[in-house]
Amino acid sequence: MISAKVVIELYPAEGRQWAIVSLEGAEDSVLALAEAIKALGLEISRLYTEAAPSVPLNLGALENVRLDQPAAAGEPVSVGQLLDVPAAPPAEAGEPEQIEASPNERQRQLKLVKNWKASGGGQSLSELDLSGQDLRGVDLAGADLSRCNLEGADLTRANLEGADLSEAILCVADLSESNLMRANLRAANMIEVGLSQANLEEANLQNANLAESSLSQTNLSRANLGGAVLSQANLTRVNFHAASMVETNLGEANLTEADLTGADLTRAFLYEAILLRANLSGAVLEQANLSRANLIQADLSSANLSYTDLSMANLTGANLDSVFLYATDFDGTIMPE
Repeated sequence: MISAKVVIELYPAEGRQWAIVSLEGAEDSVLALAEAIKALGLEISRLYTEAAPSVPLNLGALENVRLDQPAAAGEPVSVGQLLDVPAAPPAEAGEPEQIEASPNERQRQLKLVKNWKASGGGQSLSELDLSGQDLRGVDLAGADLSRCNLEGADLTRANLEGADLSEAILCVADLSESNLMRANLRAANMIEVGLSQANLEEANLQNANLAESSLSQTNLSRANLGGAVLSQANLTRVNFHAASMVETNLGEANLTEADLTGADLTRAFLYEAILLRANLSGAVLEQANLSRANLIQADLSSANLSYTDLSMANLTGANLDSVFLYATDFDGTIMPE
């Protein structure tokens, strides 16, 4: 069951309506906010009924319900059903708990990884515990490293071309100057990872979390970053040429002098992002949020800015030649001369 406190503060400023949402005491913030949203909807609906305001709202069971067995009429449904989340299978009786690998097992796994190439490279390395290990310069091109724990590992100058790192844990790992060309990093947890000067050309980073990471001078040309989180990341001089960045979160990221030519940033979130001297020529920014972004001396020539939010952004010295504008929000924007 969920016990949480959700506080929503509403206030007007700069001709707009703003909100601050704070959440306390919830282990699963997404589920807690979803329950709060449903509660607000029910509260609005019962304003038109005779129900006493002090009566607690019955939100129904918190566990996921089977979608092929809808709730009876009038019966509250779970958030899982509303969000179309599949029910988790019940745990089997006597199922052992997962424990950390022993030191001896960790050494065995490390040896397996280091000898993987020499032994033919056919063995799966999935779900290994390699956290904190020294893997500098290792050749794991094409290896299956899905769901591995590589937290804090040193993978500088490693060859991971075409490797499968989907759902792997790479938080605080160092992959500087590594080769991750065409690697699969879908849904990987990469918070505060070091990827400076790495090659991620054509890599798959869909829904990966790279918040607060360092990717200075990294090659991400033609990479898939759809739904990825790069908020507050250091992306200075990164090559995003022709990358797919649909709904990517780049809030407060530093994209100084980044190459975003021809990139697809449809519905991307770039609130307060730094795009100083960035090259966005030919980029698609349709419905993107660039509110309060720093676009000083940025090149936006031939970019698609239809339905783009540029309110309060700074476009001093920016190049807007042949830019496509339709329903673009320039409220409070500092425009080029």
